[in-house]
Amino acid sequence: MEREKKTISGRLLEADFYPVWENGSRMPVRPRGTKPSSEAQKKYNNNMAIKQAVRLINANFDNGDLLLTYTYEQKFAPLNIDGASRDINNYKRRIKTKRAAELKRIEKLLKTDPQNKKYRALLRKLKAPFKYYYTIEEVTYKTGALKGQKNYHVHLFMTGGLDRDTVEAMWGKGIRVNAQRFRPEVFGPEAAARYISKDPQGRKRFRHSQNLTQPETRAKDGHISPRTVELMAKQRVDDKDYWERRYKGYRFLRCFSRFNKYNGHWYVSVVMYKADTDGLLPNWKIEGDDWMDAT
Repeated sequence: MEREKKTISGRLLEADFYPVWENGSRMPVRPRGTKPSSEAQKKYNNNMAIKQAVRLINANFDNGDLLLTYTYEQKFAPLNIDGASRDINNYKRRIKTKRAAELKRIEKLLKTDPQNKKYRALLRKLKAPFKYYYTIEEVTYKTGALKGQKNYHVHLFMTGGLDRDTVEAMWGKGIRVNAQRFRPEVFGPEAAARYISKDPQGRKRFRHSQNLTQPETRAKDGHISPRTVELMAKQRVDDKDYWERRYKGYRFLRCFSRFNKYNGHWYVSVVMYKADTDGLLPNWKIEGDDWMDAT
């Protein structure tokens, strides 16, 4: 029988269709005793890491939150990636202290102007639990005067409430500091997460707060036939209207399909997004079908 598995990460929806046995276990995709090549396994692991990052970020961060990129000035660069982690931990403590002070300031302002929409929006952000997700990428200069020396790039998502100039100034160690409002509807709900999760040239470390909301998964078996999944794979891959009728309230991003010669079944994955805008979505196209190689 066929399974429809929906993974809901904030406003991002992934729906995967694939065969399972009557007991609910997945059908094998290759003969028993065979394993994927080391290169194929590496690709799968990388895709899975990217997918997890995309899901967590969409489940926890949205418009009004911040995406920051920090680059160390060489004289401030730590000796190793553990030193970079300590710098980030210290930075997060300063941010939390600043958020608490800003919360008190906004609460005081609202007492004299309780209907101020800007203040009320800031209050909601500052009262929300502080969340973060970041990567530290270690790079080694290959040429020039700094050849052989290490430096670190930090990409950090965090909940909003503070203005960009403030959070940039609080870093204090970078030659390039850039804070921007996270706007997934503008540059794509996956683009930033994929960028910070890209296969690094050096070491990369991922960290996030323990209070992140986990994506929600729902599975339903047997309500759709193999023939229907085959028709999806052959006729509905680019059918925007079909998918938006099936998942009302979501906008179609893309759909991939593939046929497994070993078990004789079709696999289909569709990605949807609950956008606020009614107009045309930006071009969020991602080349290739790596997305569905790690369900």
